[in-house]
Amino acid sequence: MLVVDDEPQVLTALRRALEGQGERVLTASNGVEAVDLAAAQAPDLVVLDLWLPDIDGVEVVRRLRGWLDVPILILSGDTDEERKVAALDGGADDFLEKPFGFPELTARLRALHRRQVRDDAEHRLDFGPLVVDLPGGTVELDGEPLRLTPTEWQLLQAMVTHPGKLLTHRWLLAQVWGDRHGDESRQALRTHIRSLRAKLGDAASTPRYVRTESGAGYRWLPDPAPVNDGAPDDTAPTRTGPAPDTAVVHDLNNVLTALQLALHLATEGAGRIEPSPDSEKVLVQLRRSMHLVDRAGSLVGSVREMLEADRDPR
Repeated sequence: MLVVDDEPQVLTALRRALEGQGERVLTASNGVEAVDLAAAQAPDLVVLDLWLPDIDGVEVVRRLRGWLDVPILILSGDTDEERKVAALDGGADDFLEKPFGFPELTARLRALHRRQVRDDAEHRLDFGPLVVDLPGGTVELDGEPLRLTPTEWQLLQAMVTHPGKLLTHRWLLAQVWGDRHGDESRQALRTHIRSLRAKLGDAASTPRYVRTESGAGYRWLPDPAPVNDGAPDDTAPTRTGPAPDTAVVHDLNNVLTALQLALHLATEGAGRIEPSPDSEKVLVQLRRSMHLVDRAGSLVGSVREMLEADRDPR
């Protein structure tokens, strides 16, 4: 696994935490080093921060995707939805906002390790009450056949063959409409998704199968769980660095991420100490500290949402 981050504390904490899970971890602090290491060592997964001191993180994704076919998980602590979309369109597989807890990171990594793009011609896919027969081109829900339009079938086929992966608007438009699509097709995509959801008995607010990822696209849920929905936004050209009004949020998220990971390591270490009244007190204090860092992360998240609302008043 290759981990790329320009913050030394975050990079060290990630390496130690992941090595504690049995991972072999390579680290890089800039984009050039990351591309060189990936070429020399062929990692099975890449964890990449977007803001790097030399090459833009989005550009690193594009360079890696030219020859490296492994999952790429993006990390970032700023408020810029446009960069998230650009990274995903460039070939990244998923996105995790800082600050994050180590359990959430490992869950994302496990999902990426498990993920395999399925061959459309060989699979009959079961998603609980929903059965998609790719070779036969049929769909059943609770044992009853569903009648889909050709466009709805193409959308369903594109999503079920990439379960758990964040599929951007641009990617879905290219899969269904090919070179014929333009900016005006975004509304058509949303209309077809809405119609498909209705036939699947799905709802944007409490999705069973299709989750809307705000400002990015859609995600097919292999194990559906209720989540909050958001309205998708449009993409825009990437920038080369964080905007001044988000730099403080970016730095705070890096600090909180390093604290989260350091507290995770400390808690694991304390848990290996022989139980005693003193060790129990240490564990209680560490857990309390983790709770406080979580609260701080929530406050920073509120600041991020306020900045996003100011940037897009809709």
